[in-house]
Amino acid sequence: MIKTLKSLPVLILTIFLITSFQTNAQWTEQTSPTVNALYSVSVVDNNVAWIGGAAGTVLRTTNGGTTWTSVGGAAIGADIYNIFGWNDQVALCTTSPSETLIWRTTDGGTTWNQVFSLTGGFMDAIWMWDANNGFAYGDPVGGNWALYNTTDGGATWNPAPALAQNGAEAGWNNAMFVSGSNIYFGTNNTTIYYSSDMGNSWTPQATTGELNSYAIWFNNANVGLMGGSTAGLDRTTNGGTTWTSITSPGATATAGITGTDGQWLFATQASPGVIYYSTDNGTSWTTSYTAPSGQFYHIAKARTGTLVLAVQSDGGISSNSNLIVPVELTSFTANTNSLGQVVLAWSTATEINNHIFEIQRKSEEGEYFTIGFVDGAGTTTEPQNYSYTDNTVENGKYFYRLKQIDFNGSFSYSDEVQVDVVGPLTFNLEQNYPNPFNPSTNIKYSVPEAGNITLSVYNTVGEEVAVLVNGYSEAGHFEVSFNASNLPSGVYLYKLQSANSIQTKKMMLLK
Repeated sequence: MIKTLKSLPVLILTIFLITSFQTNAQWTEQTSPTVNALYSVSVVDNNVAWIGGAAGTVLRTTNGGTTWTSVGGAAIGADIYNIFGWNDQVALCTTSPSETLIWRTTDGGTTWNQVFSLTGGFMDAIWMWDANNGFAYGDPVGGNWALYNTTDGGATWNPAPALAQNGAEAGWNNAMFVSGSNIYFGTNNTTIYYSSDMGNSWTPQATTGELNSYAIWFNNANVGLMGGSTAGLDRTTNGGTTWTSITSPGATATAGITGTDGQWLFATQASPGVIYYSTDNGTSWTTSYTAPSGQFYHIAKARTGTLVLAVQSDGGISSNSNLIVPVELTSFTANTNSLGQVVLAWSTATEINNHIFEIQRKSEEGEYFTIGFVDGAGTTTEPQNYSYTDNTVENGKYFYRLKQIDFNGSFSYSDEVQVDVVGPLTFNLEQNYPNPFNPSTNIKYSVPEAGNITLSVYNTVGEEVAVLVNGYSEAGHFEVSFNASNLPSGVYLYKLQSANSIQTKKMMLLK
């Protein structure tokens, strides 16, 4: 929102995803280089973020907010009501009032170029699907909503199919939510407009009892929340076909709202601003954070990562990098089985909005590529165990990692694990090395199935002089060291024995 020229309340939309149960994760106030009102924030990853604000203010960080640099071009001048950063070099922002403009930088904010203008309009929000394709929505002009798309990274903007204005309705800055091909944007007329085909056609959704839709967020295809004016909060469980009023945690207008399956953050336009937290889809709320001063105007989570930033009316920037853990991975291992296949096993303690695991592999000198998928458990607080067998490997060294993907498309990578593949397992006792030896040597062996085994050393008259292994063993390849410093020189026998097999070899100790 923040359409001060329309004499409307100053309100903002939240755009970030909560994927953890850590309600008490710590917020900090970052050092801001300005006291100007900050109206919009876009967080690319854990390092890169952009902020737009009053009087052409543009701030950029490339180190997670440790330092912020003012990169607003002098040509911009006017208030910036929405900003979208694609990476550390490319960003788009909108200004108003008398003529709405879109500005674009491709050099980290050193220079800004005007790439769009619309007389009499107010561009509310921009969202890029990828580096080339994006969508922008703004207040109606000439009886139709200002809807535009780009296919060249925002360098040029073309009109989208027309959507007629209903009465005197208008929109709010930052009040657009995009997931895949779905677009939702808010209005001041008890209506949310919804498109399932990237803006080619639209369906009005009634927000019963709530005139303004300042903030919209869906945690999956069906469940969403919409925040409006004072104490206004609606919920849908059917993709917005119907919206139902629920109790709002705040007594002031909505500044932003976001979440993921079962969890939500709700920011209010209090003074100072307050962020509330819910783990039951908005039925109950607890206080997550209260700003030291100022009002929250916008809040966003990294599209790839865990960094959350919230901006305020007095230039304040609130930060949290420990709030979001999409999936808590407790273990990840890779081992070979008796057939020479690689068996991956991993466990999670909790999962939030976990759609799927993408299994990726690379050879010692290759690049990662996808070899399979395993469904996640969605949202759960119960430990989960997973496995995947890779039967497409040959002998060699391999590395594996997991790409965990949320239902909204957000993803993160696990650490990599390494495994050496030496072919199918057989019951085999290898020749010791070195041989002859003094006084130590190494013995390798393999067993094809789990069970009790012994590995013993005998002298030439059959007396047992050492027991190297005695007990239960998993299937696999193994190596043990034998130190014969207490034995005289001579020939010795070493024997590997399981329930079904025996192998014996000779070795020579020379002192």
